[in-house]
Amino acid sequence: MAQFLTVDVIPDCINGDVSDNNGSSDIGAGDVIFDWTAVNVPAGSGMIQSVSAIVNAEDGAYGSGSLVDYEILFAKSLRNEAPPSIGTIGASADGVGWKDHLVGAVQIESTAGVGTLLHSDFYVVYNTSTTGNGGSGGRGHTLPLVYQLDHTINTNRGFDKLYVAGIQSQSRNYGTGVQADGAVDASSAQSTTITVKTVDARKIFSVGDQVYVHDLDTPIPGTLTKVEATTLTFSVANTTVDIADGDELLTANPIRIKLGIQI
Repeated sequence: MAQFLTVDVIPDCINGDVSDNNGSSDIGAGDVIFDWTAVNVPAGSGMIQSVSAIVNAEDGAYGSGSLVDYEILFAKSLRNEAPPSIGTIGASADGVGWKDHLVGAVQIESTAGVGTLLHSDFYVVYNTSTTGNGGSGGRGHTLPLVYQLDHTINTNRGFDKLYVAGIQSQSRNYGTGVQADGAVDASSAQSTTITVKTVDARKIFSVGDQVYVHDLDTPIPGTLTKVEATTLTFSVANTTVDIADGDELLTANPIRIKLGIQI
């Protein structure tokens, strides 16, 4: 009897280098938005029946500038090795050596009311299924996608690793508009909270997010444990990252993908 489950994919879209995704410069058409992200799925073969995604709109406000298509790639390990990088975030997908790892791909497309939902004020919600985006037979009509994975790389008994990467088809940025409300001297403050302003932080950030200052490659220590309109709370105290008043705060995780899998 078939069984169904959902798997969450929460990629890192900064990966320690804000120059690749600094919130003000666009990620270009054809550029990598996230590299291979491993998720655990039940061991053996399976079938991806649906791909949905929710993506932060630019500066927390839904608009046409936030509507881009994504090419989502799926891969497996080979000979106990993970797939090589597809390329640097914010640059073309010029990585080599991963073609034999590929198990399939799907495009989630952004046409309002077809590939994405119409009535979300500050997110872009993507939907695709076996009947095409919105039932239209659009470019999402590449499902179901059958995969067979290599179980040797995963020490988690009963599970295999499925790798997911993303390429952006049009230009957009991932600015948040959320600014620090007051300067933070990390060495003296050593606080687990940051007060913010300008944009309601709940429109952008989620529990578990990694947060960066827009011009620093070092993330603020820890991950988010609580998100309020004007306060971000972290899992550990910030002792290393100084923040100026008005600095924009970025999330490394503006894209959340949900896979519907049949096993």
